[in-house]
Amino acid sequence: KSIQKAQFMSREIISAKIDVVFKELFIRKSSLLKHFISDTLDIPFENILNITLTNPEIPADYADGKLVRLDLSVRLKSPDNTESLINVEMQINYQSYFMKRTLFYWSKLYTSELESGETYSKLKKTICINILDFNITDKQNYHTEIIAADKDTGKQFTDLMSIHFFELRKVNDILDVNDKKSLWMHLIKADTEEELNMIKNTNIPSMEQAVQVIFDMSADTALRERARMREKAILDEISNLEGAREEGRAEGRAEGRAEGRAEGRTEERNFL
Repeated sequence: KSIQKAQFMSREIISAKIDVVFKELFIRKSSLLKHFISDTLDIPFENILNITLTNPEIPADYADGKLVRLDLSVRLKSPDNTESLINVEMQINYQSYFMKRTLFYWSKLYTSELESGETYSKLKKTICINILDFNITDKQNYHTEIIAADKDTGKQFTDLMSIHFFELRKVNDILDVNDKKSLWMHLIKADTEEELNMIKNTNIPSMEQAVQVIFDMSADTALRERARMREKAILDEISNLEGAREEGRAEGRAEGRAEGRAEGRTEERNFL
């Protein structure tokens, strides 16, 4: 009986929402990266000539809550084979300053390859892709693209800036084979074998490959432990931030009560 039960027991799955797992997915199967960029940015697959992952390593101190990112250099098919710089970040920890932070990383990446003395014509289109396990906009749609545009006319000022937000909690439960953006989001947030098999059954080759890589990673004991440590570090960071916020609120309430008592005594003396 125990053998039969084991055969039907769902395997333990590690979620690609954990940033080290997300990055490992594309390191293990680099060909998936081209599909991911093509699908999420609506770039024809054949127009992507080459993708270079400029930071393929995962830092040794990844368990301390520090940022884990994918930094890419993408060469696109065009008259001059234009290159774009792309930063991809998976974030499950809400931060009130996240909008400012992503703008900061965009600007750092935008200027990162301009050497001293070079002309501004060398600056490349720079794209930030933020996949978030929290809501950051008031929109119902899970995908938002921020561009630089004229406030009055809406006309785009430049195509060199693009910041994308994919909010996982707004992705509906329906698997639409014609919406590959949504399929990638379903894949990233999946944390059960059943969910992954549903994605695999779409019979889309890139999705089948991605699901298989997650299954393979889930069977890797060492990676599962790294993912557990990383998730713990992120949750600890969230807990510490919540604790600090609650402590700040408590201090504010205490100060308010103290000020109220002081004002009350002042008013009493004035009355007497």
